[in-house]
Amino acid sequence: MPRIAAPTIAAHREATWQRLREGFIRAVHEEGYGALTLAAIARHAGIARNTIYNYAPTKDALLVAVVKAEAAPIVSALVAECAAVDDPEDRLALLVRRQLAALAPGVSGISIVNALEGLLPEDVSLSLAACFAPVLEIVAGIVQQGTAAGLFRPVADVQRLVERMVGVVHAGRRAVASGAPVEVVAAETAEFLLGGLRGRVGRK
Repeated sequence: MPRIAAPTIAAHREATWQRLREGFIRAVHEEGYGALTLAAIARHAGIARNTIYNYAPTKDALLVAVVKAEAAPIVSALVAECAAVDDPEDRLALLVRRQLAALAPGVSGISIVNALEGLLPEDVSLSLAACFAPVLEIVAGIVQQGTAAGLFRPVADVQRLVERMVGVVHAGRRAVASGAPVEVVAAETAEFLLGGLRGRVGRK
């Protein structure tokens, strides 16, 4: 059996998982995801390659597990913060600003998603998107509240509109990943989204 460098097996497993997450994120940033191997990930994490299989069976599964773990506290904080903002327009601006800030290079582990454009099969992309499902629920709620209040124009399909809004935020994310200032991109993105939502309604 391997030597347990922690008070309990559970603590040892958690410590190893933390090392694996940090090593994986570092490996993606330094070597890219496409050609990355489990051996390289293990080297960055300072663990044996076979140890990775205790946490994920494949590289893609490890990616999903890492993003889920890294996203969970950020998403929870975002949900709580948005719940404290009553105005739907202000809530959308806050959501865009916080999301782009979290995805800026080097800010958090989830910024590795910036390096995955076009590299993942559809099922993995869907699994990653599920990590941010509560954020999409916030966006849908913003659209529904703003429409009911007469701030936004009526929409035929809220879910379809939310998907389009996600595409706009993704474009903002790519700009931030390329070095554009977060606050500038966030302001531009929020104003673009709000302009589309308002249509001819707008604030009086």
